Amino acid sequence: MKGFWSYFWVVYMLFFAIPFPMLIYYNTREGLSDTNPYLAITWLALSVILWIILVQRWFRNWILLPFKMKRNMDYLLREGERREARVIESKDGKQFKHDMITKGMTVSLRNFVGTPITEKLELVDTKPGEMRFEKGRVIYLMIDKTLKLRPYLTVDTAQADIKAGRMLLTVLLWLLIVGAIAGYYYFSYHLENDGYGWRFMKFYHPLVLCPVILFATHFGLGALLKLFSGGDPDTLLRIKYYGIQTMAEVVSASQTGTYINEQPQVKFELRYKDEYGKTYNTELKKIVSLIDLGMTRQETVSVFYLKDKPSEVAFADDLDD
Repeated sequence: MKGFWSYFWVVYMLFFAIPFPMLIYYNTREGLSDTNPYLAITWLALSVILWIILVQRWFRNWILLPFKMKRNMDYLLREGERREARVIESKDGKQFKHDMITKGMTVSLRNFVGTPITEKLELVDTKPGEMRFEKGRVIYLMIDKTLKLRPYLTVDTAQADIKAGRMLLTVLLWLLIVGAIAGYYYFSYHLENDGYGWRFMKFYHPLVLCPVILFATHFGLGALLKLFSGGDPDTLLRIKYYGIQTMAEVVSASQTGTYINEQPQVKFELRYKDEYGKTYNTELKKIVSLIDLGMTRQETVSVFYLKDKPSEVAFADDLDD
């Protein structure tokens, strides 16, 4: 569910970040702008700075990140914590040449404090004939105990490599985007300057508004995903791998008045006891889909809590995704 909403909001926000401002602007602009020249230069400088930051971020995420992840994988395979896991679900995906096939798996294992958890994995099986990843098989995972590496886990037989062809296409795509941005500056200037330089620049010009919206959607998407997942992803990951599972009493469950795509945010007041019998009260907020609203009427729910920080709690169901 969270994966679907991630893609949905990315596509939804990209539409409003790029084509939508252009459609509005070019259907409503009226001749020469009367913008103060100093203000126009300010808008121009702001747009250039924002685009440079975005282009650099894309370069890091698209081109540098794969090399960083390969380095992390190599480190993980050498220094990671080796853990036994059992495959409880396995589905075949796309088949490649040389009999390679993608696998989608759900595995069960114990976290770093002995609590049973599940983890979803996707990998390419280079030797499907050996049936190493079928349901019921035991495999071994290498896990980063700090949970700071990306990826933070992998199977112990994984091989880290970078496909030269894909990397070349990514570089070409990045260069194409940089060229398109530079070309749009050239296009806008020659279409709109009317002999008055950059005085046509305003805050709602796409050169300014598009990068502003892209920045806003970056932070907005992160906030939305936190609403759906019930917390910060890094915190949830730590609770999953260092948390203790227990049953919590649902003291109350009430809607906060916030809705995302007509689905309500619910505030849960919970009470639970730790392994020493000490009682804690805590609150959790999360977006609850309409088909899952029955959980608001449950008397108890399964939660994970951190032994060293009992106030940090997560629903067990949120940690299985």
